Amino acid sequence: MNFAHTLSSALVALATSLALALTPCSAAQNCGNGTDSCLTAHTLPGCSDSDCCTTVCALSPECCLVTWDASCAATADSNCVGLCGATASGSCTTPHNNGACSDGTCCSTVCAVDPSCCNFSWDSTCVFEADFYCVAGPPVQCGLPGQGGCTSLHSTPGCEDTACCNVVCGVDPSCCSGAWDQFCVQWAVQYCGACTLACPANATIEPETCGTRNNDPCESAGQTATPMAITGGGACGQLNGNVVEGVWNGDRDIYSITIPDTDGDGLARATLHLASTIPTFAVLVPASCPVNIPAALISVNAPNCVVVTAAACVAPGSYWVLVAPGTFPTVGASANILCDAIPSYNVRVEVSQLGCSPVCSTNAGPCFEVHATPGCNNATCCSATCAIDPFCCSSTWDYDCARQAAVTCNAPIPVNDTCAGALPISVGETIEFSTMRAAVEAPGIPSTCNGSTGLNIGPDLWYSYNGERSGNVVVNTCGSATDLRIVVYGGTCAVPTLVGCGSSSVVCSPSTGARVQFSSICGNTYLIRVGGETAQIAGPGRISLTAPGPVCPAFCPPDLNRDHVVDGADLGMLLGNWGFYGTGDLNIDGQINGADLGILLGAWGPCP
Repeated sequence: MNFAHTLSSALVALATSLALALTPCSAAQNCGNGTDSCLTAHTLPGCSDSDCCTTVCALSPECCLVTWDASCAATADSNCVGLCGATASGSCTTPHNNGACSDGTCCSTVCAVDPSCCNFSWDSTCVFEADFYCVAGPPVQCGLPGQGGCTSLHSTPGCEDTACCNVVCGVDPSCCSGAWDQFCVQWAVQYCGACTLACPANATIEPETCGTRNNDPCESAGQTATPMAITGGGACGQLNGNVVEGVWNGDRDIYSITIPDTDGDGLARATLHLASTIPTFAVLVPASCPVNIPAALISVNAPNCVVVTAAACVAPGSYWVLVAPGTFPTVGASANILCDAIPSYNVRVEVSQLGCSPVCSTNAGPCFEVHATPGCNNATCCSATCAIDPFCCSSTWDYDCARQAAVTCNAPIPVNDTCAGALPISVGETIEFSTMRAAVEAPGIPSTCNGSTGLNIGPDLWYSYNGERSGNVVVNTCGSATDLRIVVYGGTCAVPTLVGCGSSSVVCSPSTGARVQFSSICGNTYLIRVGGETAQIAGPGRISLTAPGPVCPAFCPPDLNRDHVVDGADLGMLLGNWGFYGTGDLNIDGQINGADLGILLGAWGPCP
């Protein structure tokens, strides 16, 4: 017997027991520290993912006190739901309710593009993204024996029908490099087999009959082209011809288009769309002879009625669109195209002025507002935000991007972010604001306010109305660029009582906005809370308050800032709105003028 080994093992076991008994609260201190993966064994206790570490150490405390060995890593693999690479997270090729998936590399790749796949759930969109980004290997040859049917699921790439397999893999290359999953089956059902194309409305129709050649390109020096103008609806045409001694001696068509530059940045985004009943390609080339197909600015290959698109930013000017049978850049069908089987195609060019300027430029949308394009209009703020979340400069500037920008770029926190800091709002006043840097403060939305948007509220701001008029009061956010909800309370910030609430109102139509009407009692103060209609909505807005009822007897209307004295501060507010309406319109005639100034000066001094 090896007594030294036995004694050593006993000492380790004793040390472990003492550690567990004497330091029961210290385990959590080793969670989330360092860079050691929870899924691999390492010498130090704990691991880098705090949630997984806590889960494992609740089951095996020694993993956070002594060492993170192979047993700890195995426990993590089978219990850490939501951790990239853990078996417990579920397969990357099937949807599930938790975030993340079991292939660590694939999971990290997908979540870098779409963080919601790790933060919320691995849904069908995440599966599609995994299918696209997580290539299992080089493409396989289509039509090999034993690959499986094109309309049935199988774990291997490709399918037995060569033609169908090529079409599907042309649409989704992952079908020939990874599993033939439900998306590949859907493509096969949709695109494999005979297909027909309808000519879109307003399209240019090529008037060729079988054997005629009306709009051929110039393919060698000295030739001239006869292009047809392509319209907004695109063009519809036919292709026919023969293969003579292995060389295509048939049709190819050319169309002309002018690409403008209406925003003056020197570029426009051209998107080429093509669908054809046989393998066909289209290119966008400068309008000059001879046509240089391999040097095309944009090219698309379209198999079997599949609409294929490609886009690029190009300089404004005159261009040609060439359509030909074959696969770019080789012109030619594999066999004769007879007159009783003439294939057809649809081609269209879409031009946009968006998406070609640098994403971080003055042409982009505001940094602190949600918009559909990537980037924002402050280059420094945009770059700093995209360094944290690259999605913001590659896809859309969504809610998370705008919120991140507001924090990263030090947008000011509104002074009325809390109930205690509520800003006064007067009758006839409209206040512009943004909730993007605000937080959500308690209390929660009362159950009686439940509507189609539930009981959530996004970042909110607070205003106060001091009951200067009795009777009906209307508060609205009509015309706001953000979907908002309003909650009105009586009482105090410490003990608020619900008075009224509302979200999207048809009264604000055709613009968006919320509207609440409540009955005001002289002398009472009302707290008005305005925030996003859901928890994930924030942005710019405007709030207005109207009240047609009589002024309360003890009220001091000229005290515009509500500090109980009429003085220079109130005079400054009135003069600042001179000639307009709102704060300072003391006689409510729709304009701030000398009559209002007289009322204010007549009340100069402490309010009664």
